Amino acid sequence: MHQKRSSHTKFKDRNSKALIVLVLICLSVFVLCLYKLLPKAEEYRQSAKAYRKIREEAVLTPAPPAPDEISAEAEKTPPSDAGIIDWEPLKGMDAVAWLMLDDISYPVLQGDDNSEYLHALPDHTYNYGGSIFLDTVNSSSFTDSNSIIYGHNMADGSMFGSFHSRYGSAGYRDHSFCLYLPDGTKHTYTFFSVLTTETGSSVYTCAFRNDQAFLNWQNMLKQSARYENSPRPDRNARFVSLSTCYGMAGTTRRLVIVGIETGAETVQKPASWYRNPPEC
Repeated sequence: MHQKRSSHTKFKDRNSKALIVLVLICLSVFVLCLYKLLPKAEEYRQSAKAYRKIREEAVLTPAPPAPDEISAEAEKTPPSDAGIIDWEPLKGMDAVAWLMLDDISYPVLQGDDNSEYLHALPDHTYNYGGSIFLDTVNSSSFTDSNSIIYGHNMADGSMFGSFHSRYGSAGYRDHSFCLYLPDGTKHTYTFFSVLTTETGSSVYTCAFRNDQAFLNWQNMLKQSARYENSPRPDRNARFVSLSTCYGMAGTTRRLVIVGIETGAETVQKPASWYRNPPEC
């Protein structure tokens, strides 16, 4: 009888030790997660703070609300575009445009190479979220056949973090976004194709050897699209592609929204610091 109790006690002791070890392992994993996540959370906070300040200084008219926030009455009232961007606070930055896509509102920068703003805010402060930036091969005047703008797929939904959940469905057929340029113009782009692709694919072509190659590229975008949009291929068209990661960090998959220019107008005076880019 005594031996049975002793065996039972040893069994309980072993279980207790195993439980303690398991708890310690869980605590260690929890501490490690906190160690990795807290700095990232602080970077998210700093990024949000920096861009909030830039918007408060530069956006004279609030960014348009997300579609599900627009009331029926508000839809009847056209927004005023006059002087929508105050470019003066952006003087000294590498800003080449301001992007507005529903509640997504950011300056677009262009560095000396594509790594310059990958993990840096407009003032060059290091931040994982970085900035939204135009490919260095593109003209800052957005006159190329296809201009490519990159933005991170941020977990908190900032930058291009809402692309997959929001624009991946046909509910956004024929949707549009705008670019405001420091020359005082506003350019509207209607969704031409929303697709997933790999880094380095032909989707990222910016210049074409002839009209037929350009049309072939446009047809490829149509065939690869998640859903059909109304604009048709046009040899005289200009496109802007918004690109972000599709999946976990390190993936080579990309989600790209390709817009075709469907409107251009002068809405304000050029920025005082604006200089016409040199002809290529």
